[in-house]
Amino acid sequence: MLLAIAIVLTLTYFALLPPQIVRKAINDYIVSEQLSSAERLAGIAKQATLFLLVSGGIFLFEYLSIIVTTYIGGRVVYNIRRELYDHVLKLPMSFFDKHPSGQITTRITSDTQNVQEFFTSVITSIVNDVFLLTGVIVMMWRISSRLFLDIAFIFPLIIIAMGVFRYFDIRAYRAVRTGIAKINAYIAENLAGMPVIKLFNAEDFKRKEFDKINRELFKARMNQLYVFGIFRPLINFLHYLTMTFIIWYGSKYLLGKLLNFGDLFAFVSYIDTFMRPIEDLSEKYDIIQNTTASAEKIFALLDEAQEPQGEAGGKTEIEHGVIEFRNVWFSYDNQRWVLEDVNLKFQPGELVAIVGETGAGKTTIMNLINAMYRPQKGQILIDGIPIEKYDLQMLRRCVSAVPQDVILFTGTLLDNIRLFHDEIDEESVRKALEEVKALDIIERLPKGIHTEIVERGKGISAGERQLIALARAVLFGAKVFILDEATSNIDVETEHRIQQAVRNLSRNHTVIMIAHRLSTVVEADRIIVVSDGKIVEEGKHFELLRKRGAYYKLYEIQFAKEEIA
Repeated sequence: MLLAIAIVLTLTYFALLPPQIVRKAINDYIVSEQLSSAERLAGIAKQATLFLLVSGGIFLFEYLSIIVTTYIGGRVVYNIRRELYDHVLKLPMSFFDKHPSGQITTRITSDTQNVQEFFTSVITSIVNDVFLLTGVIVMMWRISSRLFLDIAFIFPLIIIAMGVFRYFDIRAYRAVRTGIAKINAYIAENLAGMPVIKLFNAEDFKRKEFDKINRELFKARMNQLYVFGIFRPLINFLHYLTMTFIIWYGSKYLLGKLLNFGDLFAFVSYIDTFMRPIEDLSEKYDIIQNTTASAEKIFALLDEAQEPQGEAGGKTEIEHGVIEFRNVWFSYDNQRWVLEDVNLKFQPGELVAIVGETGAGKTTIMNLINAMYRPQKGQILIDGIPIEKYDLQMLRRCVSAVPQDVILFTGTLLDNIRLFHDEIDEESVRKALEEVKALDIIERLPKGIHTEIVERGKGISAGERQLIALARAVLFGAKVFILDEATSNIDVETEHRIQQAVRNLSRNHTVIMIAHRLSTVVEADRIIVVSDGKIVEEGKHFELLRKRGAYYKLYEIQFAKEEIA
């Protein structure tokens, strides 16, 4: 940046020289009556050569300015994007619940691009324009202080015009940036949900919905255009007004022998030079407002509180995997309790199932165990130690969750199982697949574990994804396994494989199954029934049926009454 400013200052110096060179050529040689024609031509040739050299200097330093500022802009945005993405990775899940992925994408891509434009084409130009304007004012004062004072009224008018423009322009740009974020979020959401749109013939509705959001963005851009469209002609009008006064007063001073023709020419040239940065500043100011609006969004994202990483120097290992909930209360929005005064205990060697109606709080229990969220009241302990005292990264490595919808990343199956840790060899991956009864299924794929994965795992069945997620958890040495509706959307054969793998894992690990289909939890060592955020029943399958309570009602809904009898 210092180098760029030095180049710009040199460029400014060169840009101030041409009017002075022409002024000297006119006053000393062209209109001089004391020199011979040969002396005049020699002097004019000397000034023309000097003019050519100055033009070459302007070319050189403009080129260097572009190179340096482009590098600065690219480097700054590279660093901002890296910091932004790193910050997003450290944000809590509650942030992602409230902010659409398209909105976050806009911050990292589009908004940072606007910042790059500021550093590339604005910041050094502003330095150049400010020094150029200062230099022009000094030069005009030195040429004719009287003529300068005659047109001085124009400067306050320009300042007022820029102030008014700034006020309306920043408001217009904020609306544009908000509109862009909305449209990106909408597109991202609907592309992900395209199968549902097509299945229910919702194309017309979605087209109208998109058109409404698109129209809002169009109106915001038009408002921005109206603001900018008024400012540029206004500056041109002030320019012409200034030239009118210069012609009037300059002619009077010229006829009164108070001003030379070369001085008037140089003064007019400097006014043109003065107005060019003003016009340039109007365009750059437009970019500044865009950057300001984008920077507000970027810094708002950077100001989001990061997820607590656990106690400094906290516990880095789960020894047994005994999990205990003590009077736990939790709410996602701090308004409605999802869990109320929950007391639970899970321990290795026991296969525990959690069941309940939709929205009862089953998945919330999983999210609290792996510290995706923190309870507002009560404590969660692992091996008798509060969860807050564990190192967060280690905790999530040892507490592995297999969600209902397993996300796979672009790459190979091998990469997805070892999560791009190249130090984990292929043989270890195969052993993990074998342990969860999945190796033969994966090897049926065209390239086995080297099969390429496209966006979000398209082409890989739900059951295969569940097995991949389970193998991933085994590979990374998890002590606690949580399966959230892991068998709800898969075939009978894959369900049997997962149940067999889970039973084997439960012998030496803490295994928790969250299920909606009660047929998958019949063989569980203990079943916990959750209703309206509370633990209402615990026991084995037949024990709970005999109680004819909440579990019985759930079972009755899913199976015929004759089967119960």
